[in-house]
Amino acid sequence: MSELLLELFSEEIPARMQGRAAADLEKAVGKALMDAGFMPEGVKGFAGPRRLTVAAAGIPARQPDRREEKKGPRVGAPDKAVEGFLKSAGLTSLDQCEQREDKKGAYWVAVIDQKGRDTGELIAEFIPQIVRGFSWPKSMRWGDGELRWVRPLHSILCVFDGEVVNFEIDGIKSGDKTQGHRFLAPGEIQARSFESYAAALKKAKVILDAEERKEMIAGDAATLCRAQGLELVDDPGLLNEVSGLAEWPVPMMGSFDEKFLSVPDEVLTASMRGHQKYFSVKDPEIGRLANKFVYVANIEAPDGGAAMREGYERVLTARLSDAWFLYN
Repeated sequence: MSELLLELFSEEIPARMQGRAAADLEKAVGKALMDAGFMPEGVKGFAGPRRLTVAAAGIPARQPDRREEKKGPRVGAPDKAVEGFLKSAGLTSLDQCEQREDKKGAYWVAVIDQKGRDTGELIAEFIPQIVRGFSWPKSMRWGDGELRWVRPLHSILCVFDGEVVNFEIDGIKSGDKTQGHRFLAPGEIQARSFESYAAALKKAKVILDAEERKEMIAGDAATLCRAQGLELVDDPGLLNEVSGLAEWPVPMMGSFDEKFLSVPDEVLTASMRGHQKYFSVKDPEIGRLANKFVYVANIEAPDGGAAMREGYERVLTARLSDAWFLYN
């Protein structure tokens, strides 16, 4: 049994669209494989800021031979009905059909034997159809092409049984290469199996699985807070969104002027969460927010994040100043 690996590499995909896109791609590839007569052992979709990926395991190298029966019109039906039936079944004469009977009488049946094809050939046919027909809440065209995608599509990695599945979509040829993190490891990556693909991405500072990214963010953010005797405010919705913004999430802590604590916690949280995608931090001794916040960067800064922290704090100060003014 062999595996299929497909990656669609593009510009940044909006975080709110990633989960649904991964599920839709997983469903579409699974359905195409089952329609071709396969029963894959597993089909799993992944999504991140710049890539949609699906891996399917346990697929034979060749499609099984199939026999299809197509029920036709009654014996003695009008010629037009018979002609339409023969055309839909790919036959030329009723001599190629069988007569069967039920309670209502005799009717024609077309028995069609289909020889199995190489799996790679089938994949090369249905993947372009899936990509061209893929549904996004919002999509775009770019350049001179006709393909619509959420953001410009740069490359397609498609391999089956360790070999490249060759096809082309809107001038983009499939291959066995992708890219790592945009800043930390921008070089090219070659992969011909899911195992080597996932390992190479992690080495190139890309966490493929959204659940793993969420665990990293939640765990590291909680550790930062505990080190200062504080608690991270639980926010599953924000965690889902932020995990779709960073391929290599690096939580860091910033602070703001204590004067803003005179504003209700709900207002502070709304400013941090809604505008800046920051996590609120609580002081367990007083049961209110502390003048701290956790943000998630997409790089490991050489200066430990000092310059970034200053920028994040400056932007938040402007937001909180507006909130403080309006509240007062």
